[in-house]
Parts: sequence; C-alpha cells; structure tokens
Amino acid sequence: MSKTGILILTNPARVGKLLPVIKNHVLKTLYIQYYPDKTSLSSNLSVTSLKWQKPHQSNFISSIYAMATSMATTIDVRVLITNIKNSLINTKKPIELVIFDKNYSKDEANSFIKNYLNNSTKNCQYIAIVDTDDEETNNIPEKSTNELDKNADKIYENVVLGGTFDRLHNGHKILLTEAIIRCKNKLTIGVTDESMIRSKILWELIEPVENRIDNVKNFIQDIDSTLTYEIVAISDVYGPTKIDPNMNMIVVSEETEKGAIKINELRKNNNLNVLDVCTVKLANDEHHDDHEEAKISSSNQRIRLLGSRLKEPDLHDKSLKPYIVGLTGGIASGKSSVATKLQSLGAGVVHCDKLAHDLYEPGKKCFNIIIDIFGSKILTKDGKIDRKILGNIVFNDKEQLDKLNNIVWPAILELAIEEIKNLHDKGCDIIVMEAAVLIQAKWQFACHEIWTCIVPHNEAVKRLIERNCLTNDEAESRISVQPSNVQQVNEATVVFSTIWSHDVTLEQVTKAWNDLNNFINEKKINCN
Repeated sequence: MSKTGILILTNPARVGKLLPVIKNHVLKTLYIQYYPDKTSLSSNLSVTSLKWQKPHQSNFISSIYAMATSMATTIDVRVLITNIKNSLINTKKPIELVIFDKNYSKDEANSFIKNYLNNSTKNCQYIAIVDTDDEETNNIPEKSTNELDKNADKIYENVVLGGTFDRLHNGHKILLTEAIIRCKNKLTIGVTDESMIRSKILWELIEPVENRIDNVKNFIQDIDSTLTYEIVAISDVYGPTKIDPNMNMIVVSEETEKGAIKINELRKNNNLNVLDVCTVKLANDEHHDDHEEAKISSSNQRIRLLGSRLKEPDLHDKSLKPYIVGLTGGIASGKSSVATKLQSLGAGVVHCDKLAHDLYEPGKKCFNIIIDIFGSKILTKDGKIDRKILGNIVFNDKEQLDKLNNIVWPAILELAIEEIKNLHDKGCDIIVMEAAVLIQAKWQFACHEIWTCIVPHNEAVKRLIERNCLTNDEAESRISVQPSNVQQVNEATVVFSTIWSHDVTLEQVTKAWNDLNNFINEKKINCN
C-alpha cells in the first residue's frame, strides 16, 4: 500500500464507489483533484482552471468528506481547491500513487505524473479504477440547504470563521473548504483557547491550542495556497471580528449560527459593517453510538479515544513480567469499577485504598504513629480511628494532610509491592495497581504504564455527596487536594470515563486490555 495517493476525478458521481476500493491502496492521505472530463489528460490542464469556481459546488466537496467518514475512516482525505499555476498540482506530501477514474494509455499516465505533479516520489505508480456501470455525468450537486439565496454564489474579499478544531476531522474540513471557496483574498480563522473549551465533553483530551492551529494551517495551505491566512487563538466568541472593519462574511455551522448573530450585534454597536452569514449544514456521523453525537464531531473522536493507547509507555529496561499497570483517577471517578472489570478479564488487582484502610487499624504499622501526631480526638469509643474526623482535619489543612501522607504513602507502596509479588508467584503476569494517590505519591516509577479514570467535576461532586454522605463543601474540599483531570491525563497511557453505562465502560476496558496484551506480545517477539 502507498502512504499518500491522489485521485484524479473526472466524474463526481463515481466517488461513492471509488472510496471503498481506494482504501485498499492508500494508507494515510488521499488527495482528490477534480478534473473535468475532456479529451485527454494533457489537453485538460492546459485549458481548464481546476479551482471550484462557484460556492454552490462546495456541496459536492461536502459530500466527499461525508462519504469518507463512513467509507474511508482511517484515511486523511483532502480535496484540492487551489488554482493550478503553471499547470502544476502541488501537495505538501509527496504522491506515491496516482488513481485515475478512467482508463488512459501508459504514455498519457506517465506523462501526467511527470509534467503535472509537482511533488511526487521517484517511484510514483498509477492505477485506474473504472466503474463500467457508471453514468457518465459531470453534474455537481446543488446546495440543498438554506444557502440558495441571493448570496449563494457570492465571493468575498475577507472571510472569517472560528471553532475548536480539535483533531481535525471531516466536519472541520467541510467548514474550512466552504470558507476558502467563498474567499478571494484573506481568510481569518479563530481557534478557541482553553478558556472556551471547559464545557465540552472530555475537554481534558482536547489538543493544546498550538497543535490545533498548526493542524488547521497545514490543511488549508495544502488544499489552497493562493489565499492569505491569519490563524489566531481566541478567548471569546467574538475573536478578531469585534475590531476588524475589513471582514465581509462569516462561515458558521448550524449549531453556531446564534454566535454569528451575537457577532453582528456587536459589530453594529461598534459601527462596523454587518457580516453576511454562510451557514453550513452539519454532516451526519453514520457510525455513531447511542452515547455519541449524531453529527461528525470532535466530541465523538474524543469519546472513541477512551480505552485507546494515547502514547507509547516508557519502559526503560523494566522486565515485562510482571507487567504493572497503575490505575488511578480522581475520587469518585470509577476506578474500582474499572479495576473489577479488568480483574474479570484476567488481570491481578492490588487495591491500594484497601491496603491503606488496613494500615489505620489498631495494631497495624501506622496506627500508633497517626495517634501520636493527630491525638486521641480522632478515635471512636471503641478505640479505632474515625476516618471522617481525620478527613475533616486533613482536607481542610494542607500541612496536616502532608503529615498524614508522609506516614501512610510509603507503607502502602511497600505492601502493594509485596502483594504484586504474591500475585505474580500465583501466575498473574499483568497486575493492576489501583491507587488514587499514584500521581501525588509519585509512584509512576513502580509501574510500566498509567491508566486513569476521569469524570466531569460536577459529576464527581454529585457522586461523592451521594456515596459518602458529604456536604457540597466537603466534597469540593476533597476534590481540590487531588491532581486535576488534566494532570491525570498528561500522565496517562490510557484514559477511561465512567459517565455512561457499565456496558460503555466495559467496551473501553476491553479495548485497553486487548491492546495491552497485543503490545506485550509484540515486545516479547522483538526481544527474542
């Protein structure tokens, strides 16, 4: 298979039949260049400008991206819309394979690769994928949205749009393409910074704004290098639109159309021209599950990352037996339920919280030390440590909490290591060390990799109040002394979220378990 290919498309009606075949030939990136069906390859480029000349044609491009979402999910599809200058097709990535939707002679195909591809590999190959049942038509679908109005084919000097643009997907590509086709001179793109993303699902998994800006820049310069682009981080819904008098039109999706209304109200109040608004219809995600959104979205992509390996663990020279997974997460994040599911799949499990509970019992290692430091006021009538009284002391005083942790944490780790050895001796090769304090206690060194559970802050508070019979303030104080979800995610190889049903959590856990076993097996093979 080739990493990068380009489809020279003469007939838009063929795309739906071509994509399922092309994914067997192209591994990573597929460029698509529309090439109106004329007499021959050589005469075509010399007489035809291949830019999409009319905005209503963007409906065809949208349909390509929508089909790619369902038919070629692993391929980065990029529909080229730039003007061909000096009869050259220029792409950022070198083309390894050219795909024609018609049969051409060998001389014609090789001549095309040599003369019209500005960035192809030395060994660039070509194939033809021809559908004999295809109707020979070059009709490009018209807009089926409310865009068929007096501005449907209007081109603007300066266009603007904004968004999160997390893990650039085909829905983003539809929006960006619409803006580029509408734009004659300068396109301004606002990318939301961290202050604007905290209400989104699994926002902790959203890429840093610098990465998102780079990904947008790479894509738009690749599909059309003729425009001037300004891409900026924004911390409010207005972005550059509140001050720029030169903007003419804004592109929004159906769900952000109200934002365009707010922007125009502000511009009117600031004596700036009101922007024309282009509303783009949302593309459906044909493969979404019940707990996902029906549209193509970054939220769905983040949900699908749960249970996946986000990065390679740094194993150093650690032995693969036993393989220790540190399972952590904030209080009430569902760690115990994940640990139980992993145990049912075959993992040995060490519950560090249970080990900690035992350390507080009379006669245990930490009991007398804790009494000496915190006094008899923390004892119940029968001489046991009242964990709620002790909790009220330490969770309201960081110095007192640090004292307790310095006593308990080393003792917990010592017992956990003993338990891991015992489980390994009994035949467990993969052992999960469930530890709420793993990150704070800096126990990463004792694990091969870290898996973490996260839930939204409000959900954690709700669960803690219900489970521990706490007040809202008490729940907040316990959560506040823990690492944030972002800190937890930054340390993690795999992330889970238990905010949906047990079945959804089980899917995440099963995926992580299977991927881990495959990873370990590959490591063993490479070591032999």
